[in-house]
Amino acid sequence: MDGQTTKHHPILLHGIIDRVFPDVGYGFIKADDGKEVYFERDNLTTGRWEDVTIDRKVRFREAIGNKGPYAMNLALSN
Repeated sequence: MDGQTTKHHPILLHGIIDRVFPDVGYGFIKADDGKEVYFERDNLTTGRWEDVTIDRKVRFREAIGNKGPYAMNLALSN
């Protein structure tokens, strides 16, 4: 190898919208592993904010912030 390193991306996770506060632009996902993950409107990359509803299936990548895990690259599933 020529000494180059490969950038590793967080794995794609699945879950459902557990709670959403549409007027203030955030909510929480219950991941398939049972973990609660915070998300904001700006994290939604696929789908419309108006379609973010309780029990809606989602895909996302998890990151760790100052206050715990949060979802990035949030996509609504069909």
